[in-house]
Amino acid sequence: MKSKIAVMAMAALSLILALVAGGPAASAQAADKPLIGLTFDDGPSAERTAFVLDVLKEKGVKATFFLQGSHAQQYPDLVRRIKAEGHVIGNHSWSHANFPDLTQANQKQEVDRTNTAISSITGTTPVLMRFPFGNSSSYSLNYLRRIGMSGGIQWHWEVGEPGDYECPGAAGVQKYVLDEVAPGAIILLHDGNDVLSCPASQWNYLSKTIDAIRAKGYDFGVVAPSATPSALNEGSYGVVVAP
Repeated sequence: MKSKIAVMAMAALSLILALVAGGPAASAQAADKPLIGLTFDDGPSAERTAFVLDVLKEKGVKATFFLQGSHAQQYPDLVRRIKAEGHVIGNHSWSHANFPDLTQANQKQEVDRTNTAISSITGTTPVLMRFPFGNSSSYSLNYLRRIGMSGGIQWHWEVGEPGDYECPGAAGVQKYVLDEVAPGAIILLHDGNDVLSCPASQWNYLSKTIDAIRAKGYDFGVVAPSATPSALNEGSYGVVVAP
């Protein structure tokens, strides 16, 4: 009996500590359905970010936004709205440069300048980094570790159909997303740069795709740092957790 009471006490203490910490483990335990993480890169943009936020709010979905630093500085009100509505904000570099082509000093600057811009707007420094084009370097990954960031947040890319930035239309984007859906999958989407040249009708995909994912028995989460790489998401040091 004493042993059973001790086990129950330890379990209760662990639950209390998890709830107080509010970390990814506690969030993951709260999920009762497999989670999908919608992520939006390259924003914020005046053309599309507010629309994306409106749809997410209407559908009760939290997502992860990897912001380009120069755009964050240009549209601080959108950055503040992203945070205020409960979404996670990550670093997507200052100028969307290809990191392997940069000097070490410039790689550091791309990270630091974006962190400073986002922190000055939101009061919080990002802990997640997604490299433009998914291309990191050994220097940049080591630098992120030194400053306590989780870098190289990739995405699930098994089927490899055209993404939203390739303008496949609403039906094409929806098919791409649904074909990549799997428990814990991080889905790559965009709200700035190349995708802005796609027809406006393509954006009809978002609401319908959210409904279709839920109809498959999934719910939505946000990306949090992980100590181990995810084979599902191309080696990302990130995990999808409940908001």
